[in-house]
Amino acid sequence: MKRPVQRLIIIALALLLVVPLGVMGIGQVLNPGAESEEQAVEGQDDRTTVDPDEQPPRPELPRPEEPAGLTEQSSEGAETTLTYLLESYDYMMSSGDVSVWEDSVDPKCEVCVRFLQNAEQLAEQDGYLVDGAFAVHSTTFEGTGEPPATGTVVADFTQEESILVDDPNLQANALDAVSGQLIATMAWDGDRWRVTDMSIAPPEGAASDGGGASDSGGTDGADGVGG
Repeated sequence: MKRPVQRLIIIALALLLVVPLGVMGIGQVLNPGAESEEQAVEGQDDRTTVDPDEQPPRPELPRPEEPAGLTEQSSEGAETTLTYLLESYDYMMSSGDVSVWEDSVDPKCEVCVRFLQNAEQLAEQDGYLVDGAFAVHSTTFEGTGEPPATGTVVADFTQEESILVDDPNLQANALDAVSGQLIATMAWDGDRWRVTDMSIAPPEGAASDGGGASDSGGTDGADGVGG
């Protein structure tokens, strides 16, 4: 596998968001002391060659059914939309079916679009994720308008550890379990809620530098994907 593609998958898909100083996974966003982007990539070309038949098998997960709340213009609808995105993550990453996310993210959300592109790239490489399911423990919503037309959902989540098979011919990558808060700005498009930006809340006492929902309100963090 060419190094640029490998870098895209190993870093950008492990796991959810990008940050302004480079492409990193959730674990590094939540842990400022984690190794740098270059350190994370270092040595990946030297991974052991393996027989694809010895890889953990690709999970065969059912396509999650869309809950009714996705088309309800209410706080509950916005919270349901983000919950659905997170809880369908392991299906998308194991199957390569990005349709479960496409209808619930805004095409102008750079973080979202880049993330979908990375998921598609993983599938094109015959890669997949084993385990890595999200559990959403609670959500809150603050919106504007009655009924709300825009707002922000904060979700407390955990994600189980997982194995990322980015190249069936190379040793798979073990990814740690993570937990934290995901912050998503949402907008009602007339038919359903869509995520317009996402970020990870920083650890308590740390400055926020994750995702597009930064103080500037932009999505510059996504520019680092695949660089």
